[in-house]
Amino acid sequence: MSGRGDSGQRSLTGSILNRSLRVVVFHPKDDDGLTLTNHLRRIGFEVETVWPPSDVLPDKVDLVFRALRPEERAPKDEWFGPDAPPLICVVTYENPTFIDQAIKMGSDGIITTPIRASGLLSAIVMALHHARRARQNAQRIAKLEQKLLDSRHLSEAKEILMLMHQVGESEAYEMLRAQAMEKRVTIDDICHSVIQAGEVLQLRRNVAPTDSGNAV
Repeated sequence: MSGRGDSGQRSLTGSILNRSLRVVVFHPKDDDGLTLTNHLRRIGFEVETVWPPSDVLPDKVDLVFRALRPEERAPKDEWFGPDAPPLICVVTYENPTFIDQAIKMGSDGIITTPIRASGLLSAIVMALHHARRARQNAQRIAKLEQKLLDSRHLSEAKEILMLMHQVGESEAYEMLRAQAMEKRVTIDDICHSVIQAGEVLQLRRNVAPTDSGNAV
């Protein structure tokens, strides 16, 4: 009983296996570190090993493995963040401290030592999938926030035009749309201009009584 989800998963796994991902492994050069890098290279990835962890990542990194050590209570790598590549933490054993560290770092997966080939590809695919979904959701949220902001600008600009020209809401919108078409810019650009002009006019109205009072 194969569903659409299975087809999508095979497609994602195949796309990973068919391209040479660049992977950075922050792990001591011990047996586990050597085993991990060897497995990754057998899969077909381009692997760079670094220890201790550096403050910045090399360019064009697709995936990061990061060893968490018992003596390292609070990793402070500067490359953590929403735009960082997917991260898989490597821990010596499942421990609440390690898990909390991984969560704070925004880890997309955890693997434990001793490193085994079994389960490694699944962890990679899930981490990349999770990171891709997170980026898509962030982009979707950003678009919605921008749409909401544009709507607020539109409402404010229409209100200014309605007050200035004593017109209705639909007429004010048509004025904005006509200006946008004439200048070949977006309606939001026109709204910004109208709002700025409205602020200047409001400022002048506030200043005018003071000036006339001083003149008297």
